[in-house]
Amino acid sequence: MTRLLERYQIPGASLAVSKDGRLLLARGYGWADAEAGEPVRPDSLFRIGSLTKPITAVAVLHLGEQLVRQGRFPNLEAFLKAKVYGLLALEPYGGKLGDPRIESITVRDLLQHSAGWNRNVAGDPMFRPTLTYVARSLGMGEAMPVQPLIEYMLSRKLSFTPGTFSAYSNLGYAVLGQLIEYLSAQSYAAYLKGMLGQMGIHHITVGHTRLQDRLPGEVKYYDFPQAPLVQSVLDGSLVPRPYGEFYLEAHAANGGLVASAPELVKFVAVLEGHRPEASPISLEARKIMLERPALPQYNSSKVYYALGWSVRPKENGLMWSHDGALAGTRTLLLRLPDDTVIAALFNSRPWNDWSFIADLKNSLLNAAQQVTRWPNYDCF
Repeated sequence: MTRLLERYQIPGASLAVSKDGRLLLARGYGWADAEAGEPVRPDSLFRIGSLTKPITAVAVLHLGEQLVRQGRFPNLEAFLKAKVYGLLALEPYGGKLGDPRIESITVRDLLQHSAGWNRNVAGDPMFRPTLTYVARSLGMGEAMPVQPLIEYMLSRKLSFTPGTFSAYSNLGYAVLGQLIEYLSAQSYAAYLKGMLGQMGIHHITVGHTRLQDRLPGEVKYYDFPQAPLVQSVLDGSLVPRPYGEFYLEAHAANGGLVASAPELVKFVAVLEGHRPEASPISLEARKIMLERPALPQYNSSKVYYALGWSVRPKENGLMWSHDGALAGTRTLLLRLPDDTVIAALFNSRPWNDWSFIADLKNSLLNAAQQVTRWPNYDCF
């Protein structure tokens, strides 16, 4: 971890490691706030970017099983096949769907990124420059709530037919956040708080855009050296990118959470039934969550995106993971086939990002493989 901070000029990081549900290591490295001389603590909070998505996915499955118990769906599979547009009280901008195929998007499509939105073709409306275009079209500022943004995208054409292809989509997970709110009659943050509280997790929550609004125990975020300032989405003033290039509150369900490394590994440990707290989803739902999607591109691929997780089958089981990235943030949550779980969080995103994330993954895997005997204590 120290080598990675030095090589990629990152101020601070946090690392947590668990084995068979026992927390074996939780440590902070470097600076949470370099100017104030505040070190990273083992339980420091970090923005986790797209590592939010597997947490949202579990919340959706948890909600689905609740609705089954209430008799609103016959089983979880029926919930996953349900057409999302018919479940939501959303009106397309201008009053008309931009593509009739939108009506066929299912809950499963959103979870596995097969809903028809492709940011490589049509841009990502959650981020600039596409966000700027959407905001101007709506006559709104870029710091807009997520609902009008989604309603605008419902008035546009899809990039492909839902259920035929997987293309990573922040917008799809933003829609899942709206689905949770509408079907649970709670805010996304409140629903998540209830589910996570039952798991013994109390500090994973939605973050805020501005530096002055950071949460108690949250680190400060740094752009890479010599990175340019940008105009804030909030007021147009010049700010560092982590504090104004995007409106974090609108990203709640797709990339807006903050968390500590120990609570992220606990999330996986409880999910797998290794802790005394009850898992939020059943064994059947967890199996469905990790299944290979029935999409042609995954027929013979070594890695696939399931319901909220990137999954790589290995000889001794499944390795599943998710990473996250925003200006000022880089994160990774990694579950190995032997029930080792590793969370690594950083308060800067290097300019050579893909080199860094590859280096991080390889370093953590190599370190885990070198362990010959795991301790028996539990720091949870």
